[in-house]
Amino acid sequence: MPLSNNYFEDTKYCPCCREYVLYLKSPKASYCADCGEKVSLFSAADKHAFELSIKKEKQRRIQNHDKRVS
Repeated sequence: MPLSNNYFEDTKYCPCCREYVLYLKSPKASYCADCGEKVSLFSAADKHAFELSIKKEKQRRIQNHDKRVS
């Protein structure tokens, strides 16, 4: 999943194109600049991997009694 701080280089996942694409943002949703389909932040596989990494990190912190730093 590519990350960018620049809107003009930022991408989101298009399920129709099956890749991360440039998008057009509206107040209610974001749409693929190529096909017009609604896009999401992650693909299903990337979302699953992200959630798994969060869960593992949480378990590691609990086991090590780490405290979250605010």
